[in-house]
Amino acid sequence: MRRPLTPRERRGGALLILAVVLGAAYWLLIDSWFAGPLRAMGEQAEQLREQQQRYASVLRQGDALREQLERARQDPASSASLLPGDDPDVVAADLMQRLADLINSHANLGGGCTLTQRKPITAEQDDSEPYRQVKVSLTLNCAIEPLTAILHALEYQPPFLFVDELRIRRSKQAPSTGGAGKLAVQLLVRGYLQPARVAP
Repeated sequence: MRRPLTPRERRGGALLILAVVLGAAYWLLIDSWFAGPLRAMGEQAEQLREQQQRYASVLRQGDALREQLERARQDPASSASLLPGDDPDVVAADLMQRLADLINSHANLGGGCTLTQRKPITAEQDDSEPYRQVKVSLTLNCAIEPLTAILHALEYQPPFLFVDELRIRRSKQAPSTGGAGKLAVQLLVRGYLQPARVAP
């Protein structure tokens, strides 16, 4: 049989229940209706202030960036970094021949490398971008040594080209024992044309 509570225990229990009731009332009536939304609004205001400061700093840099872009356009070295020509189809054909010459120059390096397929890829052009893209897809049978030399040349020699996709797998003609032999390599190479000249 449970013993009756002492007056002190009853007071402690009553105070504990009162604290729970007051806490629940505060959460239900004040925090969820007033304090919580005010905190959320304060956090949103802080985020908006940070965004405003970031955008303001970007806008302050606009003139300097425009000057740098104009200097880069006037620099003779920048013209060598872009593909020469105005017609994307002609430039794509020239780029395919340039890449074929590059691969042929490494054809006898190490295990050798051969170009088995090449084709231009029609790139989606955004009218807001000042530079037009030219893309070429290549399929190679290549050993490791000439492949690394070709990729190095693509990355570091003008005009500047970018490898958007690189897929390498073991060739079906690879020997069953020993080294890997030649690898089947698929490349998607991207370059940029000179900006289109707008008539005044």
